[in-house]
Amino acid sequence: MKHVYKKKERYSPELKLEAVKRALSGESVKVIAHHLDITDPDYIYKWIDQYEMYGEVGLNRKRRNHPQLDKDAIIQELEMENEILKKYLQILKREGKLRNSK
Repeated sequence: MKHVYKKKERYSPELKLEAVKRALSGESVKVIAHHLDITDPDYIYKWIDQYEMYGEVGLNRKRRNHPQLDKDAIIQELEMENEILKKYLQILKREGKLRNSK
């Protein structure tokens, strides 16, 4: 029996954003995936969730699994994480779940 191991696809943040915006405007996810050469339409649903939770910054998220990241990449990743946390705090404040403590 032969096993086929599929390499994980990587898509640019710009492509993800385009797919998300098209899907949110009502276009079919299957059609978008076909036109943008996205192998699995389910990726678009995941990107929509990330976009709705974190905004455009959420589409740039990268996993920390490469031990030899250069300093600029680490700084950029940390800045992105800070933006995500700031957005999360704004959401909590808006929902009244965060109170000012003294």
